[in-house]
Amino acid sequence: MKSIFLTLSAAVCCSVLLGDEEGPANYSLWPRRPAELAQARRLMAEGKNSEAAYLLRPYWSAEGIVGREARQLTGLINVPRYLSRQHPHAFLYTVKRGDNIARVARNTKCLQELIMLLNGIVDPSRLMVGQKLVAVPMNQRLELHVAHLEASVWDGDILVADYAIEGLEGIGSKGKNEVTALKSCECLVGGATARVVGTGKAAVDRSLVLSSGCVLAAEHRGGRTVRLKQRDLNELALLLAPGAEVCLVRDEEAYAEERAARQAQQAQDASDEVDEAEEVSEE
Repeated sequence: MKSIFLTLSAAVCCSVLLGDEEGPANYSLWPRRPAELAQARRLMAEGKNSEAAYLLRPYWSAEGIVGREARQLTGLINVPRYLSRQHPHAFLYTVKRGDNIARVARNTKCLQELIMLLNGIVDPSRLMVGQKLVAVPMNQRLELHVAHLEASVWDGDILVADYAIEGLEGIGSKGKNEVTALKSCECLVGGATARVVGTGKAAVDRSLVLSSGCVLAAEHRGGRTVRLKQRDLNELALLLAPGAEVCLVRDEEAYAEERAARQAQQAQDASDEVDEAEEVSEE
């Protein structure tokens, strides 16, 4: 009897960790599992993503299987929004005389590839004056949690995406947290770096190079490498702009304190700006 229970428990663990896309997870063997996770899955199946996201948010910081599933489900909700016209901060840009895809990207501070994706552009050389293009701001940051083997994308305090890290090469899990930035995204053709970076080509595989010299890639590239699935890397390349903050998190407790302090400072700065604006209006 004990062996049967252990076998069934292992099967449920595997289905949760790997993601059961065929239907809702079986929660019958998890009496202490939050009911909100099962309810969120049902809401997502009904297309009620906003309600599902509301239920999932309290579990973003949870440890173990519960937290990982909540973060992964949140990614299934938010990534399509952030890579579509339903982006919460999407805006319109009118093409001007002399504009090309690179200039539009600079003016909107949006990736060329993402502009193409959002507007269904196949040939970026055929922009027309007066054409309305949807663009989105690129304010996301990346956290690489080496102890948990997770990579998460954040927009302020909103979790956008969460990916499993397949492996680490030359990166220790002990020590201080390391803050760096995204230096560039490399385009890969047949696994080799191709000279198409920055040309607006969206349908190519990507790897990400950090300012610290670390590389996010599907295969070990030599030196410090964070390995992720290629499809996840391709999504990251559309969610992050060059210069985006990247933090290699080794000490979770210290990082949580640092983030809380930073958010408090940002809130204080925003409050000070409002106070200054009110003082000016009164004068």
